[in-house]
Amino acid sequence: MAPSSSSSSPRRLLASLVVVIVAVVGSASGQITRHYKFNVQLRNVTRLCRTKSILTVNGGFPGPTVVAREGDRVVVRVFNDASANITIH
Repeated sequence: MAPSSSSSSPRRLLASLVVVIVAVVGSASGQITRHYKFNVQLRNVTRLCRTKSILTVNGGFPGPTVVAREGDRVVVRVFNDASANITIH
């Protein structure tokens, strides 16, 4: 039994090393999760002396820019405080 346990020890070490390398390479490739929170509200906005009611995202119009790179995961939470349904493009 001594020879088989000594030969399985390097295999375990090699398998552990492979798992660590895969984990490090996967995290080093820059793949991250980007989180965004959008609060959609109806606000009165005055432009050129005219006040209009428009939908704003996080208090602004146009809404914020979503930045992502290939392979990133994007999580967007949208809270609709307006009275109508909305679509985010």
